Amino acid sequence: MNILFFSILYLIPASIFIFMAGMVYSYNRHSAPHITCSLLFLFTSSWFFGVFTASIVSPTYLDEISNYWINGSIAIGGLLSLHLWLMNANMYNSKKGRYLKLLFVPGIVMLAMIPFDSWMLENYDEQTSLYTPGPGLYLLWIIDFAYLVINLILSVIEMKKGNKAAKLWFKGIMLFFVWTVVLLASGLILQNTSFSFVVYFIPHGTLFWAFSIFLSMSKYDYLSSYEKRYNILFERSPLGILIMDKEATVIEASPQIARYLGVERQELFQSSLLSFLRGINQTHFIKEHHHLFDNLIKLEDLEVSFENRLGVKITLLIDSDFIFVDGKTLQFVMIKDITEAKMKEEKVQYLAYHDVLTDLFNRAAFEKQVHSLLEKQDKFDFVLLDLNKLKQINDTYGHQAGDQAIQHFANILKEVTVDYHHAARLGGDEFVLLLGENQTEPIIEKIKDKLEIPLKLSNQIQIRIAASIGVSRYPCDGETMDQLYSIADKRMYLDKEGIIRITDN
Repeated sequence: MNILFFSILYLIPASIFIFMAGMVYSYNRHSAPHITCSLLFLFTSSWFFGVFTASIVSPTYLDEISNYWINGSIAIGGLLSLHLWLMNANMYNSKKGRYLKLLFVPGIVMLAMIPFDSWMLENYDEQTSLYTPGPGLYLLWIIDFAYLVINLILSVIEMKKGNKAAKLWFKGIMLFFVWTVVLLASGLILQNTSFSFVVYFIPHGTLFWAFSIFLSMSKYDYLSSYEKRYNILFERSPLGILIMDKEATVIEASPQIARYLGVERQELFQSSLLSFLRGINQTHFIKEHHHLFDNLIKLEDLEVSFENRLGVKITLLIDSDFIFVDGKTLQFVMIKDITEAKMKEEKVQYLAYHDVLTDLFNRAAFEKQVHSLLEKQDKFDFVLLDLNKLKQINDTYGHQAGDQAIQHFANILKEVTVDYHHAARLGGDEFVLLLGENQTEPIIEKIKDKLEIPLKLSNQIQIRIAASIGVSRYPCDGETMDQLYSIADKRMYLDKEGIIRITDN
C-alpha cells in the first residue's frame, strides 16, 4: 500500500517533469534557455525520484539518498533556475553582467561540501527514520531560498518592462516559495507528530512554477520553438529561401521559391532543382554545383536567367552559404526576383544605345563600336549615308511621310547588314555603316537595288527615295574616328553633288 501511495505521490509528478523537459528541449535544441529549462525540469524530476526512493528503501540508506540525491538535485535545480532567470532578464548582457556569475559560487560550494560528515545531517535515527538537519542543510535551504528571492526580483523587473510572461513566472515562483516555506516549517514543527507526513508534499510546489512556464510558452510565446520561429522566417521572408544537397535535391523551399519556379511547393521537395529550370545547361550546372560543395564556395550576387514551368522568363539574384545539419553539408540559398528590375535596366540600356524611330543603333553606340574597332586595329570601312531631299518630302507630304522614309531606309540597312558589322542612325537623315573588308561594294549595290522599289505612303502615294554614300577606309584614310568621318563626309557630298547635277540636267 505504501509503495502504491508513494508511486502516485512522486512518480507521476516525476514523469510529468520528464515529459516537460523533453517538450522544451525539442522546441529548440540549440537555445541556451531551452536547454537550461529542460535540465531544470530533469533535476526537479530527480528530486521526486529521490524522495520516492528514500520512502521505500531501508532506512539504512536514507542518509546517503538525502545527502547526495535529494539535496544534490535541489542544489543543482537552484543553480539552474537562477541561470534561467538571469538569461530571461538579459542580465548577462548588462555592463556588470560578468559579475553576476559570482552568485553561483555559494551554490557550487554547497554542492562540494555535501560529502562532509554531520554537515548536512547532524543526527539520524534509523528506527524512526527521523533526522536533525545539520548546519550545511540549513545553509543550503537559505541559499536556495535566496535564489528564489532573486528570481522573484528579476520577475518583478521584467513585469515593469512590460513582459507579460513575467506575471506568470512571478505567480508560479511565489506559489512555490510560499508552499515550500509553509510545508518545510510545518514538517519541522510536526516532525514528532502524526502530521509529519506533510513533508512528503514539499517537492510538489515545483509544479506551480513549471506550469507557469508552460502557460507563458503557449500564451505569450515564451521560449518559443525553434521550428515555429524558423517557419515564420521561412513563410514570410520576402526573399526566396532554398536548402539543397550536393546533387541539387531540394530539402526545403519557401513559398517564394515555388512562385519563382511556377510550381506547387510540394512538387519541389526531394526533387532535383534542375527539373524546374528551362534553358539551363544541366551538365554545366551540376558540375559547378559540385565544385561549390567540394570547396565550400559561397555565392554573392549571382544572376541566373531561365524559363520557369509557366513559360515565363525570370531572372534571379542568388546568394548562398553552407550549413551542417545532422552531419550533412547543405547549401543555404537566398534568392531575390530581379526580373522586373532587369527588364527596366535592359530597357534603359537599350534606349541609351538605340534610335527610337528606326530601332537602329544611335550615335553613342556607333562611337563605342568605332573605338572598339580602332583598339583592335582591324581593317574596316566607314560608310556614311544621307537621304536625299528629305526636307522636300517633309514639305510636300508632311513630317509623317518623312518619318516613314527614314524608317524605310533604316529597314533596308537592317536587311543588308544582318550578317555584318554595324548600322546606326547618327541623327536626322544621316546614317552610317561599319563594314568588314571586301563587304562594302556588294552591300552598297544591294542598298541601291532596294531603293529602286518605291515607298508606298499611308495615303497610297508612292515616292522614290535616294541616298548619297561616302566611304572611307581604316587605316588607309585615317586612324581616328574624326579623320574617317571627315573623308567619308567629303566623298558623300561629292556623290550628292553628282546626283543633283544629273537630276538638274
